[in-house]
Amino acid sequence: MRASSLRFALALVVLWGSPGSRADDAFDRWEDTALYHFEYRVPLDSIPLGDAARARLWVPMPVDGGSQRVIESRVESPIPIEESVDAMGNRMAHLAWEGPVPEGAEAVFRYTVERSPDDGLSLDAVSTARDDPARFLAPAKRIPLEGMIKRLGEKHAEGSETDAEKIRAYYDFVLKYMRYSKHGEGWGQGDAAWACNSRYGNCTDFHSLFLGMARSQKIPARFVMGFPIAHDNSEGFVAGYHCWAEAWDPERGWVPFDASEAWRAGLPDRFFGRIPSDRIAFTLGRDLVLTPPQAGDVLNYFIHPYVEIDGEPAEPIRASYRFRRLSPLAEPG
Repeated sequence: MRASSLRFALALVVLWGSPGSRADDAFDRWEDTALYHFEYRVPLDSIPLGDAARARLWVPMPVDGGSQRVIESRVESPIPIEESVDAMGNRMAHLAWEGPVPEGAEAVFRYTVERSPDDGLSLDAVSTARDDPARFLAPAKRIPLEGMIKRLGEKHAEGSETDAEKIRAYYDFVLKYMRYSKHGEGWGQGDAAWACNSRYGNCTDFHSLFLGMARSQKIPARFVMGFPIAHDNSEGFVAGYHCWAEAWDPERGWVPFDASEAWRAGLPDRFFGRIPSDRIAFTLGRDLVLTPPQAGDVLNYFIHPYVEIDGEPAEPIRASYRFRRLSPLAEPG
């Protein structure tokens, strides 16, 4: 193990304590770079397999680049793991095996991730196909660019002369039009037409409505999926995913924003143009084809484990997620 990796491993041992401990009051998620230990635990024994059944499992992995740096990755699994990257630049692990695994078998992914407040990606920093704005103009299965979505895009672009003005107008409209709620059925699918009709939902619904409106007017916009990290606790369990979005300003580059968190916090200006360091990004995009390709349909989005049994999509399995915010370590002298 390299000296730097050893230093981080020792830090994890010393700093990992009981869940739910309070964070250092001096930490400012809007200004400070954070260092996280993140654990993604997948119960392999929960996949129902007969003796001759064949399972395939894909697990997303955090991305490296921009405001995020993956310092260390460690995996423990009784099944061999193949790491790959899809056409969108998303990292993932793939596992394949036959028959049931022993009781208690699990794959555990542990990461040390440095995350800075994100001001977006400037024009000069766009150097890979992953960040090419031309890739983020097409409709998706649940993000149509016609009908009501297009009419909203046209209407709320009126009076705006630049793409930057249109982006802000769409963001402001979504905040006024939508309500954050998880009642009933239909929310959480990132269905822009459903969100348009229901006028409520979670982060996927807020940002899908924005993506549809922007793309309908030829403004590239993209969907980022990851996990939220509690800024007021130093460690604990993560209940589920969180997503945010970015839009392309030809004068500035990729502009980040978080409409659903802005709505919940009542801080529209704060969450536009800068994303705090209280999150870890995992995957980018919608309608995803994994690597190696899945037998089933494209994935609406990819953040939880995806399983196929004998070439058919299986019921989702419930992974668990845990974080610890570490004290930043000084670079070696």
